[in-house]
Amino acid sequence: LHFMSEQFFYAEFKLLPKAGVVTSSVSKAKEVVLEVPRKLIEDWKRENPERELTDQAIAADIARVVVTDAMSSFPDFSAYEVDVPAWLDERHPTMNARACDHHDNGIRAWVITSSDH
Repeated sequence: LHFMSEQFFYAEFKLLPKAGVVTSSVSKAKEVVLEVPRKLIEDWKRENPERELTDQAIAADIARVVVTDAMSSFPDFSAYEVDVPAWLDERHPTMNARACDHHDNGIRAWVITSSDH
């Protein structure tokens, strides 16, 4: 089990071109990394005591909404689908390198483009 940070989950969502979409015009966005406060997961569990979900499943559901919001500023976002998240043990280097691209409800998101690599 990943322990990660005591305060945050770190998730990385890969952006995959949708099947059948011509990707020559697809922007340089490659993935979105997020910092999800554990407090949000605890709050969710309190509000939904009957739901038996793992912390990571809850974090993924919450984060997916923010990924969509963060990506909505990219004109060709509809050409992508968001993959299942990979869980990171620590902050992604981009998180320390620059300010986040989007934040909502305490979750911070960075859209990683090919220029970040």
